[in-house]
Amino acid sequence: MSASLVNKSVLFIIVTIFVTLQLMVGVVSGSFLDTDVTFSNSLLVPITIHCQDKNHDDGFHVLNPGDFLTVKFTRDFLTRTLRVCSFKWEKEIHYIDIYVQKRHSCNECRWMIRTNGLCLNIFPDIQCYPWNDKVLEALK
Repeated sequence: MSASLVNKSVLFIIVTIFVTLQLMVGVVSGSFLDTDVTFSNSLLVPITIHCQDKNHDDGFHVLNPGDFLTVKFTRDFLTRTLRVCSFKWEKEIHYIDIYVQKRHSCNECRWMIRTNGLCLNIFPDIQCYPWNDKVLEALK
């Protein structure tokens, strides 16, 4: 009976190691941690968008009225991901956190840009957030 128990323990350890290695491969390759954030410009003017987090800068992108822009990133596995974007048009510039790991669980987030903030389209609901011009302090 003790030999059977040892065999089960060894099998359990082998399965645990296998599962752990599979999860590590997923973390390294980023497959299940990849996130696409798409913006649609509902304003009547072009918008310059600049997205970043503590470690990555996506650069500046100009989004014309009615156009879409997709920004791709990989969420952190052990820490909390925070992505911040600036939106500049005419004489206005605003900031907002477009991805907060504990608040957003989407792998494909779709944001609509409006004059008073962004609206996240999670079918069948739409959640709107006002501009948060102090959010850059979180990246420091």
